[in-house]
Amino acid sequence: MIEPKQGTPQIHPFSSLHKRTDLKGVPIMQFDRREVDLGKVKKGEKRSFEYRFTNLGDTPLEIDIISACDCTTLEYNYGPYAPGKGDVIKVVFDSTEKDEAETIDIDIILKNLLPGTDVPIIERLEYSFDIQK
Repeated sequence: MIEPKQGTPQIHPFSSLHKRTDLKGVPIMQFDRREVDLGKVKKGEKRSFEYRFTNLGDTPLEIDIISACDCTTLEYNYGPYAPGKGDVIKVVFDSTEKDEAETIDIDIILKNLLPGTDVPIIERLEYSFDIQK
């Protein structure tokens, strides 16, 4: 888990909470990293990696869905995650259908809503690779 820091957590630009001033009553997903560079990947190879997160907000965090391209298999729990708790999102990338370098987005849609709206909080992760044939 990521150790919470005193004061207001830094919100990453990949979060729909970025630049919001009122973060009371919302979960804040703090990741050990948001971007993974897999480097050179041989076509047909599978690569596994993970993202660790902690809820630095003051309310439980619940994941609704996590989506990415068909080349990506995701394993995760929906929560809820109390403040200070977290987990791991496991990722397997299958390069079989890929022919060139690419960056893949992973979108995390929470059941939690942006303050004062009916819009879900969205977090984004990404990974990149360079296919070697």
